[in-house]
Amino acid sequence: MRFIVVINGVEISREWPWERIAKVKEELKRMGFRWTGAGWVGRVLDLSALYSLKPLLDLSQAELEEVLKALPQRLEGAVLVVGQLPDSLKPFSVSSYGNTHILSISKFIREFVRSDKKYIAYVKSFEEYISMAIEEFRRIIKDYEVHGDLGAALKAAEELALSSKSLRELYEKRMAWRRAEVWPTYAVLNFAGRDLAAELRSFKLAYNIVGKDGEVKQALINLVKIHRENEKVKIYFPLFIKDKIINVLRNYGYIIEEKRFEYKRVEYRPSVELYDFQRRAVDAWLRAGMRGTIAIPTGGGKTFIALDATAKASTSALVLVVTKELAAQWANRIRRLLGASPGILGGGEHDIRDVTIAIYNSAVKYIDELVGRFGLVIFDEAHHVPAETFKEVALNIDSPYRLALSATPEREDGNQHLIFESVGPLVFRATYSEMINAGLVVPVEHYRIYVEMTPEERQEYRSAEATTDNAIILRNIAAQASAKIPIAVEIVSREVKLNRKILVFTQFLEQAREVYKRLREAGVPAELVTSEERDREAAFSRFASGAVKVVVTTTVLDEGVDVPDADTAVIVSGSGSKRQMIQRVGRVVRKAPGKKVARVYEIITKDTIEVALSESRHIDKVIEEAICRRLSPSSLKDLLNRLTLMDFS
Repeated sequence: MRFIVVINGVEISREWPWERIAKVKEELKRMGFRWTGAGWVGRVLDLSALYSLKPLLDLSQAELEEVLKALPQRLEGAVLVVGQLPDSLKPFSVSSYGNTHILSISKFIREFVRSDKKYIAYVKSFEEYISMAIEEFRRIIKDYEVHGDLGAALKAAEELALSSKSLRELYEKRMAWRRAEVWPTYAVLNFAGRDLAAELRSFKLAYNIVGKDGEVKQALINLVKIHRENEKVKIYFPLFIKDKIINVLRNYGYIIEEKRFEYKRVEYRPSVELYDFQRRAVDAWLRAGMRGTIAIPTGGGKTFIALDATAKASTSALVLVVTKELAAQWANRIRRLLGASPGILGGGEHDIRDVTIAIYNSAVKYIDELVGRFGLVIFDEAHHVPAETFKEVALNIDSPYRLALSATPEREDGNQHLIFESVGPLVFRATYSEMINAGLVVPVEHYRIYVEMTPEERQEYRSAEATTDNAIILRNIAAQASAKIPIAVEIVSREVKLNRKILVFTQFLEQAREVYKRLREAGVPAELVTSEERDREAAFSRFASGAVKVVVTTTVLDEGVDVPDADTAVIVSGSGSKRQMIQRVGRVVRKAPGKKVARVYEIITKDTIEVALSESRHIDKVIEEAICRRLSPSSLKDLLNRLTLMDFS
């Protein structure tokens, strides 16, 4: 007897006796099949039920596969997949039998819209998001055996999703909830999970802290702070990691809405004329997106480079300086060369304008008044500022355009990366020969004079050497050897007779006073300029006019003070810092009418740590030396007895 069964549109025909047909039709009824008069017709969407039909109807493998192929056509937005499912797809299996699975694409899309964090940050519409979900499903199953028309199933699932009002509303709610306003130095979120907070707090920057005895310890700066404010999560960070913060937020599925402060546009009236190397420095900074560090040896016109950069930036500007004297110099030059009237913050003044010069310590104190106001920030003498002070300004100010100026960006404490990270990398370094060719500086003669300790001093030094490895203690003993004083007086007396202006540098106040006293006793007029002398400007005025040819000083002139031009530097003692040496030599290298050479005399205590310190601070790679000679006190006398020094050999 002929028996016909139609399963999901596929006809199966059998010639069976009535007894068997009677048993089979009862099971078909139980499974929901109906008699149509021509046969039994039904839909079987469950794979277990479908596979149970194989023994019931004696289905061949070919017949079973035909039924399986037809199955997806009966399932809107579903697909039949053969293979071991990954964990990511198991939740979307509506039916499984062995390694054969019916996957609901529609269910996958719903879950994608509900929980995705990977793609939501990059889409601009619901339609684009659903398209991404489809492509993600296609990517996951690309290595699996798929039965039926995958394209048709994907299209059906996509149309179903796009027509779903509830799904669209879910997308819009998630977009609003996951929106992050990102400003130059902070972001505002509706929420932040623990994983995100932990990753944000992992942003740290190492820096070195130098103790009183010269020991160096490493500390970590936490670059990100997270606070809850007015039911919002606020994330604070320095400008230079803003792009990294945005990437992290996007990876967590936040929709980024970048916000910018509107910095005031300032039209300057520049009258700055630059030398070729100075123009190249400004051009390099502009090419770097107006962010970076420029290294120019002392005398190379760093201020003029910065003024030209300011004019080209055409925005409000904050200039950070180390001293009140430098603030006054900057203010005068801004008025004269840019046609702007700057305000000053620090040194007893509190006047913040579109162009402001601030002393670093005052900028730290009033940082909240400076944020959001300046499009450009200039860090003058960036290498000189203590790391604690520098980071408090550089990490909190929001100015997008940044310029660090330095004779030597490499810092003695090893914290130059603070400059490069927060301001920008080294974009230009001028050579000393370029400055000579420009007529800004003169060649340098460098003479090292080695003196002996007295027996008592030698004993003190050896005792200290045996009981300590502290280099500063040893340096302080060697640097104050008494034999240095008469040598310094001898050199200065000779240079004065040659009508040259001399700066005498010491590391110690008592040593400076002793040199000054001995010069006066030798009949050499001199000025003493230390941190304790108040009439500094009058002393410089007498020095500039030529009324006095000699200034004896301590570390107060190492940086941050505008000193009248000199011809000769006598270094009685120093810190061993190359930066200090460069600054001191820089005081005597500027070109002046009739000046052909600068001379540097460095007095070193023989057979002590000073010999090594002299080598470590040697500046021959920064400032070009025409001559570098080592002399004993006796050969120094031969040198000084000559009418000119350039012919000494």
